[in-house]
Amino acid sequence: MKKIANFYRNLPIRFKLFLVYSSILVAAALLTVMLIYSQVHSTIEANIESELTNTTATIQNMVQASANTSIKNYLRAVAEKNREITEDIYRRHRAGLMTEEEAKAQARGVLFSQTIGKTGYIYCANSKGIAIVHPNPGVSGKKYLHHQFVKEQIKRKEGYLEYEWENPGENWKKQKALYMTYFKPWDWIISVSTYRDEFKDLVNVNDFRDSILALKFGKTGYSYVLDSKGNVIVHPILQGNVYDVTDAKGWTFVRDICAQKRGKIIYSWKNPGEEAYREKLVIFNYIEEYDWIVASTSYLEEVYAPLKTARNVVVITIFGILLLGLPISFWISASIIRPLRSLMDRFSQGASGDLSVRMPIKSADEIGQLTGYFNKFMEKLEISRDHLKAEIDERKQTEEALRESEKKYRTILERIKEGYFEVDLNGNFTFFNDSMLKILGFSEDEMGRMNLRELIDKKNRKKVIRIFSEVKDLGDASNAAGWELIKKDHSSCFCEISVSLIADKEGQPVGFRGVLRDVTEHKNAEKESKRLEQEILNISERERQRIGRDLHDDLCPQLIGIEVLSKVLKKRLERKGVAEADDAAKISAFIKDSINKTRRLSRGLYPVNLTDRGLDSSLAEMALYIKDVFGVECHFRSDIPSPFQNDTTAANHIYYIVHEAVHNAVKHSKSKNIFIILSANNGKVILKIRDDGQGIPEAVDSRGMGLRLMNYRANKIGAYLDISKDVEGGTLVTIEFEMEKEEYVS
Repeated sequence: MKKIANFYRNLPIRFKLFLVYSSILVAAALLTVMLIYSQVHSTIEANIESELTNTTATIQNMVQASANTSIKNYLRAVAEKNREITEDIYRRHRAGLMTEEEAKAQARGVLFSQTIGKTGYIYCANSKGIAIVHPNPGVSGKKYLHHQFVKEQIKRKEGYLEYEWENPGENWKKQKALYMTYFKPWDWIISVSTYRDEFKDLVNVNDFRDSILALKFGKTGYSYVLDSKGNVIVHPILQGNVYDVTDAKGWTFVRDICAQKRGKIIYSWKNPGEEAYREKLVIFNYIEEYDWIVASTSYLEEVYAPLKTARNVVVITIFGILLLGLPISFWISASIIRPLRSLMDRFSQGASGDLSVRMPIKSADEIGQLTGYFNKFMEKLEISRDHLKAEIDERKQTEEALRESEKKYRTILERIKEGYFEVDLNGNFTFFNDSMLKILGFSEDEMGRMNLRELIDKKNRKKVIRIFSEVKDLGDASNAAGWELIKKDHSSCFCEISVSLIADKEGQPVGFRGVLRDVTEHKNAEKESKRLEQEILNISERERQRIGRDLHDDLCPQLIGIEVLSKVLKKRLERKGVAEADDAAKISAFIKDSINKTRRLSRGLYPVNLTDRGLDSSLAEMALYIKDVFGVECHFRSDIPSPFQNDTTAANHIYYIVHEAVHNAVKHSKSKNIFIILSANNGKVILKIRDDGQGIPEAVDSRGMGLRLMNYRANKIGAYLDISKDVEGGTLVTIEFEMEKEEYVS
């Protein structure tokens, strides 16, 4: 192929044009002819098969109809002949030559002496359905009016009839046919009956032989009839048995026809007197009653004769195209080559160093445009010559920088810490880098013999297989997923792995590639962080409880004592008539208000109502506390019974999440109104804290301890926590958690 390409590349343009034009024209002609040839071939084949099939069906119907007519005529002739014999016997009885009983006995003898086909017979029934005359003693003399065909005989008395009959002593019914005629003097319905499976013994082939042989297909195609044993029934040439006849390849095709009984085959055949075998198409069908196979056949060379004519026309057309294309292509190429030669001479002068050479433009066609481009090129070439050295130097510097860059990136890739691997569709490793070996502790030889499943523990194996199946089915890369892998020393390491599909040129999946990052230390750090968060939460809880108890148990009693002393002081000052007694009363009122606020503050830090009265009561009291202490309107509404009545731990976590959210709204959002709403939907409890403030400022660190503790508490009880800007302004905190089984949805 390479030699041919080089040969074509070195040809003159005139020959290239000739080859191109000729190839296009010939290819177009061949393509057109192939399409026409294929269409005509299919049409001819369909038409001949349709014609042969229809003809075979027609012959089948004709043979069946002729055979049935022949049988009917035969049975009718026998019936009418026996009626004439019976009438003759009856006339002799009437003439006094014999008694009536002797006449009937003689008639029975005549009827019983005849066999129709192999086992058929003649019987007589009367108008009462009684078998008056029957060769079977078990049938004779009995009444058979319960049979439908007997009723039909009594009704019609003349004509052809088909029915089913079971002889005494037999366990099955057989298909039968009869022709009946009526002998009125004795009330005998003379019936000539035979079994349908014996019809072929009664058929006269000569009745339809000429009709079958008259059918022709093409010049020499014809129809014929065989039985299932290969005996020729009707054939224009052959006689006898052809069961073992073979074609040119030794194929006993007649055996296949007899075995299939219905269908079509193609075989080679040579008639007596012919020199060569020719392929034939035969379509055949089966007449089960007579065990005959009706076939229609035609020679393929006669069927496809029009295609040969079309082929010859195509060959002549292609030669004509080639003869016509040669002078045309030479004339076209000459009109192109002459100006090209002149342009080539100018290029030669320019190549020798004369950059001032130019070529006059003589036309506006592509050659003229090419000449203009040549002139512009030479002008730019003169200008570019002066800058060529500087450009070469700059390019060298760029190439050197690229080499340094490639070296740097190659070093990075070689030292990358992430593991990279490739596996086939069965999970067998086909490639991996050194980092992969270092992470897992295996040698290159060990890893090369392993399967990815061996690195995955049993509890995560189904999950990993599902990820690979999704990547294969969807074709999309998986996001980084955390897998726990088993190292060579049987220890576990936690890795983040992203997987993508490897496909071949046809787009079919052949494997997977993955990037693996060991995050065991990060995972351990997360566990330690969660442990510290829990510890901080426990410390915070203990301190909150301690401060709440100190406020309630220590500070409140002292304030109560001060209030009592202030009241005593007020009374003493009043008895003395001192004007400062009113100031003492104000001090007592302030102290009493401080006692109430201190009690609320202690309950906010340590809500004892969670255990005694439930979460909703504690949240309602929190709302009052916010209003009293901070002067911010805080409203609580609950549409459901108090949740977590049996789980004080979960209730505590929910309470402190709300506590943190409300204090954030007061501290950071500068809210004037806060709404705490407790509801339920679809088996979930929904708690929303909404404020009308300015929202949490960006300056507030989302990783702050308060927000982290809120998230930690939510994760601890399996709740969903979302903090977002409310569409109506302010901040919206949403908490969703599963409802306990004994709770109900409002």
